[in-house]
Amino acid sequence: MEKRIVLLTVCLFLVLGIVQVASAAGTVPDDGPRMLHSDKWINPVEALNLTDQQITKMREINQNTYEQTRDLRIKMMDSKHELKQLQLQKNPDKAQVDAKIKEINDLRAKIHSIYQESRQQCQSLLTPEQQAKISELKGKKGYGFRGGPGAANTQ
Repeated sequence: MEKRIVLLTVCLFLVLGIVQVASAAGTVPDDGPRMLHSDKWINPVEALNLTDQQITKMREINQNTYEQTRDLRIKMMDSKHELKQLQLQKNPDKAQVDAKIKEINDLRAKIHSIYQESRQQCQSLLTPEQQAKISELKGKKGYGFRGGPGAANTQ
């Protein structure tokens, strides 16, 4: 009887540990992949009546953002895979797991910071009328300019 309690306790801690690591790493299964739908895609050029100069500058910002985040995104994918490999060990080293989670979170924060800066740069190019239009679009349900669900934005 005592062995069963010890075994159940160990199993409970193991399951809770795996769930905690998975949720921290963002690997908990969800409702499936987020799909793109062209019928809900918003073209910012048309929606905001962007000028050629605004389009050119936004394309430059978008390209720079892609280039700045490309290696970071690849590194984050590799780190997530390494964390998954740690999860599939019987007794993963907690220090390694913690270090990998920190690495993933740091990469996420860097990428987010670059996207935020990019978004601000694009918004600074807009007229007050165009910014008002974005606010109007944010209030509507649907898809943003990047094709994902949520508020419309300039990227």
